[in-house]
Amino acid sequence: MKAVIMAGGKGTRLRPLTCCLPKPMVPIANQPMMTHIIKLVKQHGFTNVTATLFYLPDAIRNYFGDGRDFGLELNYAIEDVPLGTAGSVKNACGAALKDTLLVISGDTLTDINLAEALEFHRSKGSAATLVLTKVRSPLEYGLVITDTGGRIRRFLEKPGWGEVFSDCVNTGIYILEPEVLKEIPDGQVFDFSKNLFPALLKKKAPLYGFLAKGYWSDIGNLDQYREAQIDILRGNIQVAGTQAVPYQPGVWVGEGSEISADAILAGPALIGSGCIVSAGAFVGEFSMIGDDVRIESGSSIKRSVIWSGSRIGAGSELRGVVATSRTTIGPQVAAFEGAVIGERSYVGERAIIRPGVKIWPDKQIEAGAIINDSVIWSAGTGKSLFGRLGISGTANMAISPEFGAKVAAAYASLLPRSSSAVVSADGYRVSRMLKRAVMAGFLSAGINVYDLGSLTTPVARYAIRALNAAAGLQIRLSPYYHDQVLLEFLDQEGLNINRATERSVENAYFCEDFPRAAVEDIGEVVFVPRLIEGYMDGLLRSTAVDQIAARGYKIVVTYDAGHLSMLLPGLFARLNCEIVTIPHREHGPRPKSLDQILAALDDLAGLVRSHGADLGIVVDNNAERLILIDEQGRLVQDEQMLALVSLIILKQGNPQALPIPVTASRVIDQMADEYHRSVIRTQTSPRSQMERLAEQKIFDDSGGSGGPSFQPTFDALISLAKILEVMTRDSLTLGQLVDMIPPIHMSKQTADCPWQSKGLVMRSLIEEHSNDAVEMIDGLKVFHDNDWVLVLPDSDQPVFQVYSEASSQEEADALAELYLGRIERLQTQLS
Repeated sequence: MKAVIMAGGKGTRLRPLTCCLPKPMVPIANQPMMTHIIKLVKQHGFTNVTATLFYLPDAIRNYFGDGRDFGLELNYAIEDVPLGTAGSVKNACGAALKDTLLVISGDTLTDINLAEALEFHRSKGSAATLVLTKVRSPLEYGLVITDTGGRIRRFLEKPGWGEVFSDCVNTGIYILEPEVLKEIPDGQVFDFSKNLFPALLKKKAPLYGFLAKGYWSDIGNLDQYREAQIDILRGNIQVAGTQAVPYQPGVWVGEGSEISADAILAGPALIGSGCIVSAGAFVGEFSMIGDDVRIESGSSIKRSVIWSGSRIGAGSELRGVVATSRTTIGPQVAAFEGAVIGERSYVGERAIIRPGVKIWPDKQIEAGAIINDSVIWSAGTGKSLFGRLGISGTANMAISPEFGAKVAAAYASLLPRSSSAVVSADGYRVSRMLKRAVMAGFLSAGINVYDLGSLTTPVARYAIRALNAAAGLQIRLSPYYHDQVLLEFLDQEGLNINRATERSVENAYFCEDFPRAAVEDIGEVVFVPRLIEGYMDGLLRSTAVDQIAARGYKIVVTYDAGHLSMLLPGLFARLNCEIVTIPHREHGPRPKSLDQILAALDDLAGLVRSHGADLGIVVDNNAERLILIDEQGRLVQDEQMLALVSLIILKQGNPQALPIPVTASRVIDQMADEYHRSVIRTQTSPRSQMERLAEQKIFDDSGGSGGPSFQPTFDALISLAKILEVMTRDSLTLGQLVDMIPPIHMSKQTADCPWQSKGLVMRSLIEEHSNDAVEMIDGLKVFHDNDWVLVLPDSDQPVFQVYSEASSQEEADALAELYLGRIERLQTQLS
């Protein structure tokens, strides 16, 4: 028997779900809704099926093919122009139809017994039978009035309440005899409900309505779409072939999904195949999760539909939300009832999506944004590509291999032809994968690549100068977010590129203005061996190695990254240090977080004391940050660490001036005065600090060749070597050296502020302090006698960083709190 599935609808009222998909392909229970219709007609004996297509037809044809995978023969009839519901069926069947025909919509959800409808049709000798169902509110449907025998007496299309004489509505399922199609004109717009059935009724043709039992929904809007998913989970309709098995009462999980033992699931809920639900995540009742979805720790999902390939960040809360395919929801996002997030969109950290907001596909929502209105036409509210350290984003999603190749090609467009670039990565799998993509981008533009393998950024900085390269690009996992990757762009001096170069890279990337080298000009890859030895030689060339080695320090050390094993043991061996290494876990897929590192400091301090060690150290994954424990087990705090490095520079580096960021303690100014040196305050960006440090040639490779200089505040190994050198020369313990630093009383706080409000808040604060002692090197620094507070707009997040320093910790905290209150007040006044 033959059936026609009408599958040409655009699904306008379901947008943005249907921006990239025809309505029949919108998933219900993790399968296109047309799948359920095909299985239904097959179940009732219809094996010769034609689908009428109009909107995005290839999406349907590519998915269903010839129908053999579904046990039937499936053909297609594509309309070049809309022909209406009846016209499209006539176009699909032509004049050769000789048997009874079933017509059914491919974009509804139903389990109506089609065999019973067919039996009714034949028993009545009907020319056309309309399958009817009862609904609570018939205003949006075609109302059908029948007599007691089922013969249709009247049609009312979308009646008002004064015209509601029945609750029986047209389901869009029809059983037609061949002669009925002869009433449909060829090549004209002709509808069943508007044209054909009224004409048959006027001719007194045998036209019947079959009141069917069972479930039916035309899924005409987003509310009905969500409700249909809930109805499936409630068991109001049975759908076949979800490929899921019971996991716990009321919860079904697909093949290959990994559910943490510490995740919480509450049924009824369906989780598709290949999903990852992390520890502490909550998937609540009436949630429908697609295939290959990753749900991070601490996130909470209730009554939401998540399509396949999406990612829900840690700590996010979704309530009654539809997130479509390949969307990325950042950490701590809140999205509320009725919100819809279009395909491939990205919602940044701590953004808030208000109820009913619709975000169209391929939009970028900035971190901390509050979205009150639908985002349709704009490219999103995102900021520039570059943040404080470079370009960061979700690994293998926002920062994909395709992105890596394109952005490397964009950077290559700024470099001299046939020049070379240094490329390196940390030792993690995703970084190594992206390194290969970045290398391909450089090579495609005719730039040669020095492949450093798995090394740290300080070594890459050294390599650029040592190899006379024009640029460098370091790929590493973010030090702040465990699921993000960071691309650091370095110039010919090994410094982070300046803002002007960042803008040029962005322009080239967005304009896709990439050079494409001829085949004979494609760049070459050169692997650089023994680079670590060269870096170590340069680092120690200006260090009193023999004196340190004679002292024989005992050091307790812990580090997490496998590639650091090529650096730290070599340094300690050359300095003749006895090492007590804290056992650490095997090299996993990501580095330890800062919280994990800090949690282990008590153990480190205990080992320092129990072993009688001179100090304990922790080196971060990138060998940039050094955390110290003195011989008494005391932690050297962050503010003290910068002051300690500054003290070492003053004692050893012999600079004309000491560069420090505007956030640094005034204690450093006092120490500089004692050494008759001036202080240069810099912006907080790494580039600004590095540029000034390089100008002073602090700890340069003094082999007489004008070799690379080192960045003590961005290189843990040079800092450690110089601290040991001063301890040896001055016969000081680390504790005694730290005690030379005057007490520091500083506070650092964070104030939330949307990106679009930052400028207004800063302008208002500047106006308020127009007659006060201020400094505006980076942000607004206000002096209160000997105390100060700095309000600094964060370049990566929608927040202000508020720093303060005073004569006591209580006063510093109070000063910071005062300005937090001012920022909050100004936002309220300006909103």
